Amino acid sequence: MAEASGVPLLSTVKERLREGKLSGFHCRKCGRTQATPMVVCANDGGREIDLVDLPDTGTIESFTVQVISSEEFINDCPFAFVVVKLDNGVNVTGWVGSVAKAADLPIGTKVRFTPSYKPGVQFERA
Repeated sequence: MAEASGVPLLSTVKERLREGKLSGFHCRKCGRTQATPMVVCANDGGREIDLVDLPDTGTIESFTVQVISSEEFINDCPFAFVVVKLDNGVNVTGWVGSVAKAADLPIGTKVRFTPSYKPGVQFERA
């Protein structure tokens, strides 16, 4: 695991995404796990942070349909920018393709992480 002063590097998380693995940050002191990078644990101020594997399945908690996008996603429009609650309870943001309206992706829909050459975390319906 790549670290800077004992903290896993974000670049390692991006490399793992390209390898098809979702990663998160875990505080050894209190056990908090989150997808967003942390140098210091928000719960207890712990600095012993490890990189951990996250489950690749979860459910849609929230989303917004994107009909206009940056160049990287122009061929994927419309799509949904999503908040997914992974099976271990950790929330991750990402996107799901082929979503034109809210009825296409009801809250609670089961999704699975799917590796992509595109930026960000892509999910598909499970």
